[in-house]
Amino acid sequence: MYTPSLFLLGLVTAANAHTTFSRLWINDVSQGSGTCIRMDPNGMTGTGPIRTSLESSPEMACGRDGQESVAFTCPAPAGAKLTFEYREYADLSQPGALDAQHKGPAAFYVKQVTNMKSDSAAGDGWFKIWEEGYDSATGLWATEKMMHNNGLMSFNVPEGLPTGYYLFRSELLTFQNVTNNYVDPQFYVGCAQIFVQGSSSGPLTIPADKKVSIPGHVQLDQKELHFNIYDQPLKLPYNTPGPKPFIPAGSGSGSGQTKVAQTQGAIPNTCLAKNANWCGFEVPSYTTQDGCWAASKNCFEQQEACYKAAPPTGHAGCDMWNKEKCEPLVVACNGGQWTGPPNKGVKLGDPTAQNGEIVNIPDAAPGPAPEDGGDAEKPAPSPTAGTPDVVNAPAVSSPTPVEGGAESGGNDAAPLPSSVFLSLPPANAPAIPTTFSFVAKPSLTPDCTGRKIVKVVKVVKVVPGAGVRSSYKQRRGQQESHQ
Repeated sequence: MYTPSLFLLGLVTAANAHTTFSRLWINDVSQGSGTCIRMDPNGMTGTGPIRTSLESSPEMACGRDGQESVAFTCPAPAGAKLTFEYREYADLSQPGALDAQHKGPAAFYVKQVTNMKSDSAAGDGWFKIWEEGYDSATGLWATEKMMHNNGLMSFNVPEGLPTGYYLFRSELLTFQNVTNNYVDPQFYVGCAQIFVQGSSSGPLTIPADKKVSIPGHVQLDQKELHFNIYDQPLKLPYNTPGPKPFIPAGSGSGSGQTKVAQTQGAIPNTCLAKNANWCGFEVPSYTTQDGCWAASKNCFEQQEACYKAAPPTGHAGCDMWNKEKCEPLVVACNGGQWTGPPNKGVKLGDPTAQNGEIVNIPDAAPGPAPEDGGDAEKPAPSPTAGTPDVVNAPAVSSPTPVEGGAESGGNDAAPLPSSVFLSLPPANAPAIPTTFSFVAKPSLTPDCTGRKIVKVVKVVKVVPGAGVRSSYKQRRGQQESHQ
């Protein structure tokens, strides 16, 4: 039988506590919040379970909007350790990975694609590489182990994967809303785009009984989706849904990793700042006042694009771009420094990737032994990818928001030199932009990570030496007011 009070508690917490795959780590190195991850851009629904058909909805593959690719595909060698980080609040505005009542199994699936943009995530070609249900030795479900590891789950990229592009899919299944009389299993899925540098370039062969279509790999009436976690004692053993895991032994022949260059989704070397799957690039060089203001406009155009593209994991990179790139440009233009840009080519990085603290990344979960994928030959042994020490990785359990969240202090840039007179730009200067005004930090609803960008245009009179706000339009307005 089940305990009604526990079931009711599960129903209550289910309304406000969910989770989403928010950050990818490769060999213990953070790739940055949201980078290479297909995410629901709507913070109101991004942490929720799949609410459409579990049997036929394309959302079962990579989640809501999971059919849409993201700009970046992260490279990883075969054998590398991948760590998926789950967050209850995608932008870390509050700590936590998943509400404790959400108990159930977990699995990782893989699908090879030719083109990230045009190939469908939904459909056939998926195979499972790892699964875990209920561990009788510890009395914990896979989701509970993930929570105990600060939202982190690790596994190894199969050594036998040939070089190519892959979707790595996480699947959490929770039973807090399942009883003997009520069945509402909840699936939380997410996908990372990975370019695997494998030991061969041959075809990937998957046995027919290990390959599945998603959606279609589970049916609502199957017993694996009807498990009652409120039964005492539990009706064990529990078998996870879907096919049995398959680890390819390899295909083709050769030794070591094939030297095939990544041509899709690589982060450009010219990227100066990163926020999830957005990059900021250097503004045009200039030697005139007109050129300075044109470069400033370009900077704020990129900032606007950054905020618009920011997923629920936040916009810390956009804030950094404004503070460290756009604001100095406006100060330079106002100050008569019309040769630039300042700090040309200096990389600002990704503030969500590392913040100087150490994270205890869990070891990769053991998987099944490699199997032949059919008639393909086994490759010669290839070296296992090394796992570097954890360096400069952020502590995911910290309650302090790393990115996004509420307003945190003033937005004044460095004050103008007292000797600078704010001259009015010439009549043929670039037109004042109408949309690139100060963008306030997104506000968050109490129970989700939804963003709401509020644009504020404020033209004020400036006394030389006073602080200035961060808007291109405001700077131009200040000049006119001063005159």
